[in-house]
Amino acid sequence: MTAETHTHLAAEQPILWLGMSGFAPQQRAVLEASLTRSSGFPCWRTCTFGDADAWWVNGAKVNLAPDGNLKVAPGLPTERGLKLNLSEVDRPIAFALPLAGDDFEPRYTFDPVSEPSIHAVLLQFETWLWLTRAEFVLGAQVVHRGAELRRGVYQVSHSGRLLAVLDFEQGKAALLPRVHPVDLWEAQWDRRPIGAHDLPESFVQVTPAQLAWAYVRRTDRDMLPPRYRSETVYYRRAPGVPMRWLRDPQLMLLRELASEPATLDGLRQRTGMPLDQIEHDLTCLYYAGAVTTTQAKAAAPLVARHDSQPHTSGPGWDSLLRNDAHVHYEQDLTAPAQLEHRRKAPPASDSV
Repeated sequence: MTAETHTHLAAEQPILWLGMSGFAPQQRAVLEASLTRSSGFPCWRTCTFGDADAWWVNGAKVNLAPDGNLKVAPGLPTERGLKLNLSEVDRPIAFALPLAGDDFEPRYTFDPVSEPSIHAVLLQFETWLWLTRAEFVLGAQVVHRGAELRRGVYQVSHSGRLLAVLDFEQGKAALLPRVHPVDLWEAQWDRRPIGAHDLPESFVQVTPAQLAWAYVRRTDRDMLPPRYRSETVYYRRAPGVPMRWLRDPQLMLLRELASEPATLDGLRQRTGMPLDQIEHDLTCLYYAGAVTTTQAKAAAPLVARHDSQPHTSGPGWDSLLRNDAHVHYEQDLTAPAQLEHRRKAPPASDSV
């Protein structure tokens, strides 16, 4: 990676995804408009509630249930009510004031008509999401350095302090707890001697595949190899990332490819998904090692497709991610293999 490329990448901020619940359409529009900030900050965008990195909930729609969980009334005609157990929520959540009652005290609140209040809670979220931001930085360098990193073990350090170790021979990596993303951009990469595979036990354990996914999932850059737009795509194996990272459209693509290979246009016809979404989700699956355009590397079809078997009609099926404790889903065996359970984020007590 050239110095010019590194400088250009260092100016890039990750896209962080925000889910909203309990807000009327006009309220949502105001809140979405308030997400825009000056350069130098992560870019926040809205997405479906279950796929988000962080949540905003309308406090006026919240009631405390007898079992201690929170019930959130829907704010949109197409929205379902939610039942939340705050002790099991694995991402930051903030409640828009005013609250419906005084029977619970949320950690994060904000004034939905005050832009400074909105930006302040986003900064709090970004501190909580330090690991996501750090993985984005390392993932950007893993993806853009490419082949030069293969079969090597590298230590990443800044001002004499070890920040991360990446072992591409054994597919392992580790990050210093609470490492600052800026330090990772400015860090030096040094190759370790052959056989030096040990990772610091006190570091946060990840994998190079997870780092690459963290980057391509959160960048607007087109990172899909050109051959995936013209050649047949095959299912290879289960993606090497935690199960909770997989979104329903990605599970759909895995299910379709596990039953029958396809071109991008074939996937568009079979799933009903927009082409740009298919390209983005395939990019994530490519860097997680789940798909290939080389038939010799493909897995054998898991489910034989018959003419009488209906193709997937669209992306709206129940999620497989039923292990997320904050929300209850029905099981749908859309994934072609057992996937890893979610990784718990460390406490967000320190600032980044």
